Amino acid sequence: MKSAVKKIIINTLSVLLVIAIFYFLGKQFANDWDKIKAFSFDFNFSLLSLSVVLYAITFFFLALGLHFILKFFHKPIPFRENLLYFCITQPAKYIPGKIWIAVARMKFFKTHDVPNPVTLLATGTESVMEIFAGAYISLVAILQTDIFNSSSVWATIIISGLGLVFLSPPVFYFFINLYLRITKLPPIEKIQRVSFLKIILLQIIYVAAMGGFGVSHLVFLQSFMPVSAEYFPFLISVGSFSYVASIIALFAPSGLGVREGVWFLALKTIVTSPVAIIYAFASRIWTIVIEAILLFIALPILWIIQRKNGIITR
Repeated sequence: MKSAVKKIIINTLSVLLVIAIFYFLGKQFANDWDKIKAFSFDFNFSLLSLSVVLYAITFFFLALGLHFILKFFHKPIPFRENLLYFCITQPAKYIPGKIWIAVARMKFFKTHDVPNPVTLLATGTESVMEIFAGAYISLVAILQTDIFNSSSVWATIIISGLGLVFLSPPVFYFFINLYLRITKLPPIEKIQRVSFLKIILLQIIYVAAMGGFGVSHLVFLQSFMPVSAEYFPFLISVGSFSYVASIIALFAPSGLGVREGVWFLALKTIVTSPVAIIYAFASRIWTIVIEAILLFIALPILWIIQRKNGIITR
């Protein structure tokens, strides 16, 4: 009875938080509507195309990371299929609740004899790797801005050293199991843990992915509202941090509203309020369109492979 009441309270608070965020952004949108309506979208299609390619490449690295996680759990899936599964199941993140990507993957992973608990563990591990990598890229990128000047080199070295401490198995698995407990997923047992070197390999892959998110967002912004090069590190930092915020915000499906809020508040410091709100919403539409394109490319390829191999997804 108590758990049911607790769940109702948490769900209610989550809905109220999402409503509050969208109310804030919606009010800003309404206040700036005249300027937003007058804004001219004049795209540089070379940069727009590059931003799409860069965003798609991040999916390659994220799928590669998931491939190694499953391999470390002794349930490997061929990378080609894993990449297709990754692209197909990503839209599940827009369903309220952080578990739906894992649930969507279960259907495909079962054809490779991956038990559901391993799928849940792999997805939880993936989220923690993304948080660590995104936080690292955000901090390192922001250190390259003019704010820190000559101290940026030493600060970057210190951050990198602290990152290695976080990747040491006792610390790393403490945070993974903490996240899994919060998201009501099973913990990773000692027998399932991997070495320090394997964790570093995973982190390198996810750092490449999170850096790619930051750069792809920067290039997309430059495609229709260019900003000075001095702001590039700051914007890369915001791009990576916005992704981390969307994972941490357990109450919002795919960080809806949260990611837009991060971009709006950050961009307001370097551009006008109407321009900031335009990008906050345009970036969401941009990511949804790319993810939809990748989904509709991956599905027929998977069907062809399954038909060729005589596989029927259960």
